[in-house]
Amino acid sequence: MKQSTSDQHIREQAAIWVARLHADHVSEQVKTNFCAWLTQDTRHAAIFEQVSDSWDFIAGVARPVAVPPATLSPYMPKAQPVLRRRALLPLLVAGAGCLVLSYPRTSVAVRVLKTRTAQTLTHTQPNGVEWRLDTDTILLLNEKTMEGRLLRGQVYLNCPTASDIKLMVGNLQATIQKTGQFDACLTDTTCELLALNGQLSVSNALSTLPAQIITKGQRIFLSKNSKYLTDHPNMQNSLSWTQGYLIFHDSTLRDMATKINRYSEKKIKILSKKIENKKVNGIYYISKNNEFLTMLSTLLKIQFDETEHEYLIYEA
Repeated sequence: MKQSTSDQHIREQAAIWVARLHADHVSEQVKTNFCAWLTQDTRHAAIFEQVSDSWDFIAGVARPVAVPPATLSPYMPKAQPVLRRRALLPLLVAGAGCLVLSYPRTSVAVRVLKTRTAQTLTHTQPNGVEWRLDTDTILLLNEKTMEGRLLRGQVYLNCPTASDIKLMVGNLQATIQKTGQFDACLTDTTCELLALNGQLSVSNALSTLPAQIITKGQRIFLSKNSKYLTDHPNMQNSLSWTQGYLIFHDSTLRDMATKINRYSEKKIKILSKKIENKKVNGIYYISKNNEFLTMLSTLLKIQFDETEHEYLIYEA
């Protein structure tokens, strides 16, 4: 009985999160808080998927969506009048459990795809679209509307056939209508999209600036004043994580530690500010921390000690 009561409470929380994430503007704080909520209990992600399915059944069908034949599910609800989100929320909160039971779908509306530290995940849709999640990543994916929202981490997207896909990465909203491969990254310091092959139409959700097209080899990100910035990064370096390693070229020791810490339960901690900006060049094979730090200690004349939970780096 306690389990049932607890599940109902989680449904109520999930319904509130669904409403927040469907708002026209979702703040970074809301996304951060949602990520934290997902990791608090192993049931949160599954119940969130169920409640989001109910949301889609009631309100998400208000706008017709062209679905390729390969993605058609056995049951496709007919269009119904739009319900205001504020009016819908009490309905979801009060009856989330029975709504899920009354909706005979074989797949949920929104999937929560997530990975833990040192974990990766590949999710392939029926139409062949592939989403490959890097470590410590959370992606919300609506497979029916072909809309994704990256909440944290990095994802590689492969579109072998022409598909109308929308992907939100921070305040960047990308539209993909042709074949191609793309990489998206969202961390505390990074919000960017890279066209490995094909092209993207990218707009800023918080700006009236016109959308910008980026093509093969281009990367787009936002400056502090929300203006578009583009460059042409080294493609091999950008995609190396999909092969199990990271390439550092003239990176600072601080930036290197930040990136490696995403792949390791045991974190790197730099004890001396004097060495934070030392330049690092090398290849880090994921999970090979000791070997990599041993090499660095020789090249950069630094020392490291390994404790139960950390690697402590300091001046030699």
